[in-house]
Amino acid sequence: MGQNPASKYTPEFRRETADYVIASGRPITERCRELGLNSKTVNDWVLKRRRELGGEVPAGDSDAELRRLNKRVRELEMENEFLKKAAAFFARTQG
Repeated sequence: MGQNPASKYTPEFRRETADYVIASGRPITERCRELGLNSKTVNDWVLKRRRELGGEVPAGDSDAELRRLNKRVRELEMENEFLKKAAAFFARTQG
């Protein structure tokens, strides 16, 4: 028994593929031929993604923008935490 072919795809790839299929409005089989993927597998990804979205059509650019902004927020939070620790350290050594 070989490895399940669907397990070789990352969760991000699955989500982005499902978003692409949903946003295109074209039949899943047509998009799968274009992408070289199994339509049953992609159909499962699309059904799962539609449940996650609650029926909304994903906006590809806004998803990328949201990921970028979330990454920036994490970076700023880490910088802020570092500066708080540095300020506490220097306050202790000064006084």
